[in-house]
Amino acid sequence: MSDTIYVAFATQKGGAGKSTLTALVASYLRYVEGVEVAVIDCDNTQHSMNVYREHDLLVTNENPRLKRIMHKFYLTHKIKPYQILMTSPGDAVKVAEDFVKAGNNPKVVFFDITGTINNRDIVSLIAKMHYIFVPITTETGEMASSISFANNVYNRMITTGQSSIREMRLVWNKVNSRDKPRLCEIIDNYMEKLGLSSLDTVLVRSSKFEKDGMETGNGAIFRSTMLPPDKRLMKGSNLEELVKEIRSIIQV
Repeated sequence: MSDTIYVAFATQKGGAGKSTLTALVASYLRYVEGVEVAVIDCDNTQHSMNVYREHDLLVTNENPRLKRIMHKFYLTHKIKPYQILMTSPGDAVKVAEDFVKAGNNPKVVFFDITGTINNRDIVSLIAKMHYIFVPITTETGEMASSISFANNVYNRMITTGQSSIREMRLVWNKVNSRDKPRLCEIIDNYMEKLGLSSLDTVLVRSSKFEKDGMETGNGAIFRSTMLPPDKRLMKGSNLEELVKEIRSIIQV
C-alpha cells in the first residue's frame, strides 16, 4: 500500500461541494490524464458518489447518444470506469487495502468523507489520509464550518504528529470569478494566522458543474463518474488548473 496515495475531500457541512469535487478530480485524472484511481464512498449521510454513478449508468443506458460516446471512449482508450466502493467510515481503509490486495493498482484512492470531528471512526479515518482538501465557499455558514473543521484537523492531528497527513489545503469553491476576489484574500490572511492555507486555484460558481447528463437530448456532460468532462465546458472552469495544482502537491 506504500505507493497508493490516500486523498480526501472533506467538510463537516453540506453544500461546500466535496462530492462534486471528488467526482470532477477523480474523473479528470482517470479519463483525461490516465492516472489509475479509485473512490471510497464512506459518507453515510448521503453516499453521493454512489448516487452519481447510478445516475451515470442510467443516462448512458437510456440515452443513445451518450451510449455511443461512452462506447467509443472506452474502445479508444482501452480503459474501464474507476471503481466506486461504498462502505462506512470505520471500514473504509480496510476496503481500500483489500481492493489493492485483490490485484488493483490505483495511484490515488479518493475518500468522500463527511467531516464531523465528533465521530471516532471518522476522526480515525481522517488521520489515515495522506492529503486532505477542504472545500470552502464565500457563504458565511459554510465558510465558518470549513475553517473550523480544518483548524481542528490542524491542531489535533497535524501539529501533534498523530496522523499520516502530509498536507492539508482549503479549496475555494463556487467563487464568482476565476481569480481570488478580495474577500477570499482577506480570509486567506486570517487562515494563515491559524496555520492554514488554500490552493491558488479557485473553482468558479457555474451551472456547468451540475451538468451530469439526461436520459434524452444532446446536452453536454461536465460532471460524470464514467466520462471526461466535455471539452466545450472546460473553458473558464479552472478544473484543469485545479487538477494540475493538486497533482503538484500529491506528486502523481
